[in-house]
Amino acid sequence: MIRKSPTEDPFATVFAITYNQSETVELLLHDLMHQQYPSDRYEIIVLDDGSRDNTLEKLTQLAASSPVALKLVRRQHEEDYMSAKRWNQCIHSAESKSDVFVQIDDVRVRPDFITQHVKWHLGDGDWLVTGAKFEGDLVVWDLSRCRRRSLAGPNGAASQIVACRAVWAASLSFTRRSMERVCCPPHDVPYDERMIGWGYHEVEFALRMQRVGVRLVYDPAAGVFHRHHTKETETARGLCRDELVENGEQRNIQYILAKHGLQELERW
Repeated sequence: MIRKSPTEDPFATVFAITYNQSETVELLLHDLMHQQYPSDRYEIIVLDDGSRDNTLEKLTQLAASSPVALKLVRRQHEEDYMSAKRWNQCIHSAESKSDVFVQIDDVRVRPDFITQHVKWHLGDGDWLVTGAKFEGDLVVWDLSRCRRRSLAGPNGAASQIVACRAVWAASLSFTRRSMERVCCPPHDVPYDERMIGWGYHEVEFALRMQRVGVRLVYDPAAGVFHRHHTKETETARGLCRDELVENGEQRNIQYILAKHGLQELERW
């Protein structure tokens, strides 16, 4: 159990990386600054991966007026989708008192988002929690709009899952205790920094978690809204998304299979 006392909530670190998305990250931070979770029991870390637009300026302005501890990390852009390395840098920037890590992406969240994640980490069991991905062009919280809706239990309840492929990084949480069990320097710290390009960094992480006894759970209540990517929006960010996704996905799947001695990744 990570709760230090019956009256003290665990300290949570919520972290995200961003690149050329000033409007999106501003909306996300507005959501995170107005959570139901006690404002003195969580911090926000945003890593700007060398944005060329006004993202850093916007983040600096928001940090100055944030009612919650907001830490900015700035890195030079090296290559597209170096997610493992950047997530590790966020984690290593966290307060040493952090009990729970909540990982998100370029999304919108509801006021109880942090609470819904932290609730899984109050008992004695170890969980890797992934939330629903509500998708569309307008912000909606309709489970029928989720590609992973079949993972939910009756009436949209949380459900334990087995397939690591169902885990995704835009709504993910774990405890420091669980994370330390799968850290193995110099590469798995905790994400495997040998993985570059789009996709599956969190799947490999989930595989290692699962092998040390951490259970996986899909909880729609911990879901986020993710606006559809379009060719126009990605081109504006300087990304050729279709090519990046195709190349990164195949390379990283093959890497995971070789690393873990698997024939295939179980589908959800």
